[in-house]
Amino acid sequence: MASDAKKSLINYLMNRRDFVSGSELSDALNVSTKTVSRIVKDVNRESLDGSVIDSRRGRGYRLNWQNYFDRKDESSATTNVAVLSSVERRDEVIKRLLITAPQRYRLHEVWGKYFISESAISGDLKALRRMAGNFHLELYRSNDFIWIDGSESNIRKAIADLLVSDDVIVSSQSMQPDLYVQKRDAAFVSHQLELVEELIHSEIPYPYSVNLYTHLYILIERFRNAKVHIDDGEDICDNDMMKRHEDLAEVCGRVIRNLNEYLNTTLPEAEIYYLYQYLTSSRINSTQLDASEIPERVLSVTRFLIDAVAEHPEYQDINKHDLLLTLSKHMKPLLNRLANHIRVINNLLQQIKLEYPQLFQSVRSATQQLVDEYRLNPIGDEEVGFITVYFAQAMENVRTPVNIILVCTTGLGTAQLLQAKITKRFSEFNIVATVAARNLNGEIAKHPEVHLVVSTIRLPHDIKVPTLLVSAMLTVEDRERMELEASRIRHKEVVL
Repeated sequence: MASDAKKSLINYLMNRRDFVSGSELSDALNVSTKTVSRIVKDVNRESLDGSVIDSRRGRGYRLNWQNYFDRKDESSATTNVAVLSSVERRDEVIKRLLITAPQRYRLHEVWGKYFISESAISGDLKALRRMAGNFHLELYRSNDFIWIDGSESNIRKAIADLLVSDDVIVSSQSMQPDLYVQKRDAAFVSHQLELVEELIHSEIPYPYSVNLYTHLYILIERFRNAKVHIDDGEDICDNDMMKRHEDLAEVCGRVIRNLNEYLNTTLPEAEIYYLYQYLTSSRINSTQLDASEIPERVLSVTRFLIDAVAEHPEYQDINKHDLLLTLSKHMKPLLNRLANHIRVINNLLQQIKLEYPQLFQSVRSATQQLVDEYRLNPIGDEEVGFITVYFAQAMENVRTPVNIILVCTTGLGTAQLLQAKITKRFSEFNIVATVAARNLNGEIAKHPEVHLVVSTIRLPHDIKVPTLLVSAMLTVEDRERMELEASRIRHKEVVL
């Protein structure tokens, strides 16, 4: 959480030209102003060559670009495990214990390289015991040995939640010491993903491909390191569900048979169902989805979500019919992910929050209502981010165009740069002209349909059309002000 807060704060300041008040940062990050101050102190404390974030009483906070890039250069060096934070250290330890569970380790095998005290180790053990308990697992200590044990399904859930990432094969996660074997395993898993896509005649898009890759790679590591077969005694298989999707079940069976041959073993039938859960929790890019093919429960859930978001005045005109078809295709595997406790990583989450702050909060609130109404497992921010993108796309299609004139000192140069940025970012803005300041009044007279003048220089107060002063770089702050002005213009037209 602390690392995410630091990243969010820096991302926010990177898109601001000047100082940002503590209250604005508090609202943007959804924390108190005291927490903002503490995060700033933590970020600056980690910098060896001056403050990364400058602060000034009465003005707020601003990113110090030179020190920021200096710190980026410092952090690119190899990390010394002896200076890892307690959170990072515990993260590494529990990943190792989970992948090899129920293998036992001597304490010095696990903590020796960190050079920490006995009291620090005791603190780690308490924290790790709580982490394991969240997944109904037990952390055991007997004399000088430590290990994690529990049902295989719970171990898998813990691994999926704690290890899923875009960077599965990294030294802190892979327990395979032989780099050649590690690369061979990775190549085998990649080939299996290609086989799955070939058999289902469809592409598995990001981030679902990452989930499938992670699942298969961790399965191999579990077999190599746990030294025992997966317990096949647990009654986890839903054979009725697999019969309804026999084609997908057969694909999963073929992949597991390939794994048997690759590992020279016989994996239990339960592995087919584990893989089936991941495949049915993935959005598969195939033919255009027809409304008649969508299960009624998925339609009901999706309608409820759309209606909940549309209660906000800003989104009440959204095209519900078209959104229902596109969003249902996403919601179907999402419901499977929730039921199977499968997590997805959304690397665009922070950008989505910054680009669509109001929409993201509306979608988050709607998903909370959805969870309560349908008694679903909690929907995390990663999933909320993906859903937000669907609503954002739908909003782009229904917004009334806003006609604007761009102005700079010469009518060229910076205005052309600004025009390119606006065209790329705002599909609803229609640029009717790009002019020099001295020609503005004449251009307004020729274009009575113009709603707004966007300028890189300060304009006189007697301009008959609303004006907005922006940077030629079109920062996030500028974009937010343009979106706000566009909303005011549309609201005014609706009232009239």
